[in-house]
Amino acid sequence: MVQSLRLKLSFFAFLLLGAAASALAVSYVVPPDPFEIQRSSAIIVGHVLGTHVENSPQFGIETITEVALEEAIKGSVGTVVQVHEPGGAFAGEARIVPGVPEFADGDRVLLFLYQRDNGDFTVNDLQLGLFHFAKDVSGQQLAIRNESELNGWDPDGSTHQERHRSAETFIQYIRKVTRGETAIPDYFVATLPLAIAPETAKAPTAALRPITDAVFTATSYTLDASAGRGARWNVFPSSVNWNQGNVETGVLGNGTSQINAAFGTWNAGGPHYVLTGANANLNGFLDASDGVNNIVFEKNLTSAGVQPFSCVSGGALGMGGVRHALFGAGTHTFHGETFGTTVEADVSMNQGLANCTLNQLSLDLFNSVMVHELGHTLGIRHSDQNRLLTAPCSSDPSLDCSNAAIMNHILVPGLNGHLQGWDNTALNNLYGNGPACAPPSISVQPSGATITSGNSTQLSVVATGTPTLTYQWYTGSSGMTSTPVIGGTTATIPVSPNINTSYWVRVTGQCAPAADSGTVTVTVNPAICPAVVPGPPQATPVGGGFQLSITATGGTSFTYQWFQGATAGAGSPIGTGNFLPVNPLQSTSYWCRVTNNCNNISDSTVVTATITQCTAPQIISQPQDQHAFIRTTVSLTIGFIGTNPTVSWYRGAKGNTSVPVGPGQAITSPILLQTTQFWARVANACGSVDSSAATITVQLARRHAAPH
Repeated sequence: MVQSLRLKLSFFAFLLLGAAASALAVSYVVPPDPFEIQRSSAIIVGHVLGTHVENSPQFGIETITEVALEEAIKGSVGTVVQVHEPGGAFAGEARIVPGVPEFADGDRVLLFLYQRDNGDFTVNDLQLGLFHFAKDVSGQQLAIRNESELNGWDPDGSTHQERHRSAETFIQYIRKVTRGETAIPDYFVATLPLAIAPETAKAPTAALRPITDAVFTATSYTLDASAGRGARWNVFPSSVNWNQGNVETGVLGNGTSQINAAFGTWNAGGPHYVLTGANANLNGFLDASDGVNNIVFEKNLTSAGVQPFSCVSGGALGMGGVRHALFGAGTHTFHGETFGTTVEADVSMNQGLANCTLNQLSLDLFNSVMVHELGHTLGIRHSDQNRLLTAPCSSDPSLDCSNAAIMNHILVPGLNGHLQGWDNTALNNLYGNGPACAPPSISVQPSGATITSGNSTQLSVVATGTPTLTYQWYTGSSGMTSTPVIGGTTATIPVSPNINTSYWVRVTGQCAPAADSGTVTVTVNPAICPAVVPGPPQATPVGGGFQLSITATGGTSFTYQWFQGATAGAGSPIGTGNFLPVNPLQSTSYWCRVTNNCNNISDSTVVTATITQCTAPQIISQPQDQHAFIRTTVSLTIGFIGTNPTVSWYRGAKGNTSVPVGPGQAITSPILLQTTQFWARVANACGSVDSSAATITVQLARRHAAPH
């Protein structure tokens, strides 16, 4: 009864993945596949059997998922692998850890694992180490990660686009890398809609919409900590004392100035954080509660599978938030809303940051990280996600949303630790220090354009903040104010440069800081532009279809429109872009219309994708019934003829395709736990045929009587 009245809570408020070797400060970097393969302790393929929750004296509450081993590609593991992840509910205590991998019973998964010092396995680098198996609309089996958790950047600073991987080709690549063989990363495939998606796949983040803060409650700005309630401190204006348990090293400084600056940033809106101690204390977010609000640097976070930060390839910067809050009898009321009462918070910065140069990890990013993490210790959620951090903010109309805040789940570059409009609104609603002035922030950046010499175009920006906002456009790189645009004092301006010219705009509001846009370029083409000269199109066989491609000269920035038709200039449009996949059922002709940077157009010649005669598949030997002991596997095989057939095996009665097993003429079954049927479908471009179902009768292992 006491536990139900005083429910303890601990949760990750944020996990920030950091920039690698790039001058642009970013917040989420997805390392390349070889890097993740090499630093994984083990890599396996298996099926999820189930999950349960334990409370470890060393690691606290953890959810343990049992995975039946299908193949150990790397490392030594048992036939059933226990995968530990922080979080869960146990005996009245909840530990909520957004961002950890999610499993569903029966899932077939590819896992990159990290082995902790005590021998337990956890998923390597959280969502980066979990691949589900799915099929796209073409029937191709894929290995896919949770795309909604991977918004961010690549190590070279370019925007990350999570690509689909052919499951079998990717696994073959991993095998070669693991064996030290030369391997070509040829496993990426065209991204098509999924036909069969795993249960735990999430939709990509939707676009956020600006919305007034007049209708939002204080609770709506908090993480959902327990049954819809948020957590907040209930001691202000009295101080909350913090300890700096150790110091950061390297060019970033010792961290003290960043802590005090971040405290000052939030304290301006009502809180009262004070750095009162520098006692040696390495307890962090993943450790047991010790009653100390502690900030610790170079912290070992591998108990959650978070490996040290790599200044070259990226990784996790840190984590933090409310470590311990009271609910039930420990709640309090603020402006008519009920909250859990925060009693302890912690911030842990990952090991490895001390090795980075300022070009690899800028002070701008380091400052913003500290402000962001401390915002979560105040109970504030991500500005662009829902309160459970499981879906876009825009999916819940009761929430105020922004993707231009210091509390955005992907850190916005260039903020240098400054609160934005959404942050100030959240702080004011949650701690009530009076109406907050929202500094200007840019919600829609200006876009560049291409014009012909003598013409004009418009540049436009959309900004929010406490009115009235003023605008000044400049030429040159963002931040350079030496060349203002004459008359460029509105949100939208016309420009007509004679040569390629860069522009940016500064937006000033009623309170600092001003907001500077990114730099955009207006490209000026000469009045006379060359004609497009397309080369001969190609139809290259790929998989079960063809890939259309073409080269062109004469101008730049080509666009491609493909048509189906036997005569150039006539036919039906089928798609755009170079390297277009097509899957004709019979020999078909195609041609391409190519447009260059100044809208000159030319049509290519015709290419024919030739389909050879196809023989439907036939089964010449059926899979056979077998007997097997429990927790063993059997080999299944089938004989067939036909033109380039493929074989797909399934578990269950003949015709039941709900549980795919794998491809190939001969396969090894999953671990057998009960009497099971397996059958195969042999298919090619001109038909398919199903085998009979082979029954594998499972029996318990024979036990020998003990001698008397």
